[in-house]
Amino acid sequence: MPGEVPVLEAVLTQLFAAAAVSGQPAAYIVARGLHLKAIVRPSGKKEVLLWRTQDRFPSGKECDIVARDGGFVEPKFKPWLCEGIDGFHLRDLADWQNSCTHTWGSVLFLDGKSESGTSRTCTRCNTTAGTMHKRRGKSTVFLYNEHEVSEATYVLATVTGPMPSSLDVAEKQRLRQEALDELRPSLGIPLPTLTGQVCATCRHGTPDRELIACNLGWPFHDPPQPNAYNPRTKKADIEVLLGHPGVPLPLLAPHTHCMAYKNSWLPRLAI
Repeated sequence: MPGEVPVLEAVLTQLFAAAAVSGQPAAYIVARGLHLKAIVRPSGKKEVLLWRTQDRFPSGKECDIVARDGGFVEPKFKPWLCEGIDGFHLRDLADWQNSCTHTWGSVLFLDGKSESGTSRTCTRCNTTAGTMHKRRGKSTVFLYNEHEVSEATYVLATVTGPMPSSLDVAEKQRLRQEALDELRPSLGIPLPTLTGQVCATCRHGTPDRELIACNLGWPFHDPPQPNAYNPRTKKADIEVLLGHPGVPLPLLAPHTHCMAYKNSWLPRLAI
C-alpha cells in the first residue's frame, strides 16, 4: 500500500519516542523472538540492544534491518550482554549535531547487469548518497555514505545530514560555520522584527546557537499519523510517530511564528 509505514520502522519509532519522553529504555519483542530495547541519551543519540532468549545470536541481516529501520546512518555493532544473555549493542557514529546543508554535485547514473542506480557527492563535505534498483525486484535501496538507510532517513539526511565520521571535529565545525554564514542576512537587509507570538519571545523556547529549541517537543509540532498495520492483531494499532534522529527538540528561527498545536505560545516571564 503506498505510503504505508513498515511495521518494524513504526515499532522502533514508537520505542524511541517512549524512551525519549520517559528517560528510561523502552522494550519490545518482534518476529522470531527478537528482543529490542531502545535507549535515547540526553544528547539525543539513539541506541538499541538486540538479543534472543534462545541459544543463538541475532543474525547479521537482522542487525542491518534494525539499523536501517531505526534511522541509523552510520551503525556500529558490538557484542553486548543483554539481561544476562549475549546480544548486540547498536549505536550510531553519525554526528547529527554537526550536520551539513548539502550542496550536491552532478548525478552519476549507474547501469549494471543486475542493478542500476544513481550516485552523487556533496561538494562541501564529500558525503555520498545514492539509490540502487534490482532489475528483477521492485524495491529500492537507499545509501548514505555507503550505508543502507530507510527512505525517510535518506530524504531527511540528503537535505541536512551528518558529515562523514572520517572528518575531524575542527573541519566539521568549519563547514558548519561556513553554512551558517551563508544563511546570515547579506547586503544590509535587517532581520525581521521580533513581534507577536514568535519563538524568541516564547516561554517554551531556549536559545540553541542561532536558533530556538522548543521545549514542548515534537508531539506538539508533528501532525497526527495513521496507525501502522500490526500483523499479530491484524489491526492498525501500532502508533506511528514521525522520527527526527539526532534532533531531540524542534529547532526554529527566532522570528518564526508559533507553529505548535493548541495555541501553545506563552510570553516569557518578566525577571
